[in-house]
Amino acid sequence: MRIQKPKRKLVYPLREVCRMTGLSDAVIKRWEVEYPQIKPIRNRAANRSYSEKDVKLIFYIRDLTYVHKLDEKEIKEKIRTYNPSKDSESLTHLQGLLAEIKMEVEEIRNLLNT
Repeated sequence: MRIQKPKRKLVYPLREVCRMTGLSDAVIKRWEVEYPQIKPIRNRAANRSYSEKDVKLIFYIRDLTYVHKLDEKEIKEKIRTYNPSKDSESLTHLQGLLAEIKMEVEEIRNLLNT
């Protein structure tokens, strides 16, 4: 059996973003209110789907909050100047890649345990 890497997605459901970032859904939903730059797409059932840009921004906010210990006002100032396309090789981008790898390893481990 050959294991294939999943294709990069256009949107990520809330549950997957929570797994990738290690944040609870309540924190992400609260950040949507506090930081209007996070704009999930909603379907008819009001389920949230996040773009790659949204996920990068969530990682960035997580970094500023928990690593750099900035307050909400400082974070809002940093977000105003944040440009994810310019920041492609940043720590935030690498953390996103590591989160994806972690999910893949977990899936492989689950396959091996079955």
